[in-house]
Amino acid sequence: MKRLIALLLALPLVAFAWQPSKPVTVIFPNGPGAGNEISFRIVAKIVEERNPAFKWNPEYKPGADGNIGMNHFDQATADGHTVAMPSCQSTFVTAEVWYKDSVKFDAMAWEGVANIGKAPLAFYARTTSNIDTPEKLIAEVRAGKRPITFAVGGAAHKLAVEYFIAGVKPYKDTVETSLYKGPAQAMADVLGQHMEFGVFPIAVGAPLVQAGKLKLIGLASEVPIAGLEKTPLMKDYVPGLNVYACWNLMLPKGTSLEIQQWYKENFVPAIRSKEAKEQFDKNFIFTTNSEHSAEGIRKSMRQLRDQWQPFARKIKPE
Repeated sequence: MKRLIALLLALPLVAFAWQPSKPVTVIFPNGPGAGNEISFRIVAKIVEERNPAFKWNPEYKPGADGNIGMNHFDQATADGHTVAMPSCQSTFVTAEVWYKDSVKFDAMAWEGVANIGKAPLAFYARTTSNIDTPEKLIAEVRAGKRPITFAVGGAAHKLAVEYFIAGVKPYKDTVETSLYKGPAQAMADVLGQHMEFGVFPIAVGAPLVQAGKLKLIGLASEVPIAGLEKTPLMKDYVPGLNVYACWNLMLPKGTSLEIQQWYKENFVPAIRSKEAKEQFDKNFIFTTNSEHSAEGIRKSMRQLRDQWQPFARKIKPE
């Protein structure tokens, strides 16, 4: 009898443990094809294979460097059926600096699951450009003989260009950025020869570089990237030019610990899996174990804010 009572008492814990009861809406605050979508699809495929209860639908909400989408996410019901994949710089660093009149959220108040991935930013040129090295790009910028515009798809990309400009110190004010709804859209205009230069994650541009449709000038990375070991590092020409795109999986403020635990138990092992690493490596994405928790994300985002917000305050948004 005691064993039967113990079994019955345990049943509700199993029966009522939370799991998705319908497809999860994943908000991408940019257009399709960005690094946050690439990294999420890699991990979500593994989660789906391991847990049939998990199905998901993408919802793209581009505009105002992702702030339209994240304003929308901030109003979502905290029932576990809506998550977001914001970019770190756009949402956690520059939103409250560049868009303080339109931002309605406190990004640090959301419940973090994990940082799914990061990828170094890269400087690119269209195939018809005669610029293909950092030295040539710096010389062209310093000469100030013509206007130069970089296509960028987010705040991190703009910060990288602005940091580059500040370090190069052009002779004239002839360099600017053009902000698109996402990196894929910025890349499309460089591919289409409408823009000569672009800055966006290597995770987005690498396939086109390998196909000979884009020129890779240099990586905004601290260290060489496996598979691109011969690519110049921009920090060797402009010290400190080390800027990564990164993407956090977030739940709405007030999401219960039970729901948070389900996402942690299903997504963190998937992020750290061999299958994910193989795909991450192919896309030049890496992940950091210390950021696979709510507190890990908070600590990382605080550090990012401390590093880049002072610089962002010196820059005018688009």
